[in-house]
Amino acid sequence: MLNLKAIFSIGAGVDHILKLTEVKNIPIVRVKDPTMRIRMYNHVLSQILIFQLKLKIYDEAQRKKIWMNERYTPLNFELTIGIIGLGYIGNFVALKIKKLGYEVIGFKRKNVSKKTSFKIYDKSSLNKFIKQSDVIVSILPDTKNTKNFINSKFLKKMKKNSLLINIGRGSAVNELDLINHIKYNPNFYASLDVFNNEPLEKKHKFWVNKNITITPHVAAITDHDSSINYLHKRFITFKKNKKIKSDVDIKFGY
Repeated sequence: MLNLKAIFSIGAGVDHILKLTEVKNIPIVRVKDPTMRIRMYNHVLSQILIFQLKLKIYDEAQRKKIWMNERYTPLNFELTIGIIGLGYIGNFVALKIKKLGYEVIGFKRKNVSKKTSFKIYDKSSLNKFIKQSDVIVSILPDTKNTKNFINSKFLKKMKKNSLLINIGRGSAVNELDLINHIKYNPNFYASLDVFNNEPLEKKHKFWVNKNITITPHVAAITDHDSSINYLHKRFITFKKNKKIKSDVDIKFGY
């Protein structure tokens, strides 16, 4: 690969590229597709509303033919939405949700110097971030530092009546820990779009858990026209300048 000057990836994730040792010093350009982040936002909002309006509970009651009495549903400003992973997609999702009146907080491992319209916690205040959130949205990439980031220790710090949404990478959630946590916390819910192994095995316990919503990695399908247009613009810049800045920090893996 001596003549390889740059890698253009049509996907948002680059973990599959970083596994190739021979490309470590080659700049990686990844897609920043505006349609993808809009779809991600729509998906996250839909799952927040299902949790907020208790629709999962009413759906279960319908299956059992039970006319359930109305339950209190919190208004937007009464819920705190915590976003983990504030990159191109995560920051967009956070800002859009905040505009709807939700309290929004974010988490990043590194200290944030620039001002934002919502509070951001770093690794020194992770516990505070977890305990404050009614809904936690994970948009984490797949790296050695994010593997099993959401484990039993993390889950135990979440509110008893809360929701975990994962639209990043399946490796960020310890699946066995999540199953055990729900077993002892019947008011805890999870909405999962990504998994450790895909497609999800038919014998996996997630399928039959009424507190878990499964979607088959469809929170944001790739819009090929939009993605190719973006990469084409970046390629023209590369062709003109004979070099291009990498979108990926090899040290952090994203």
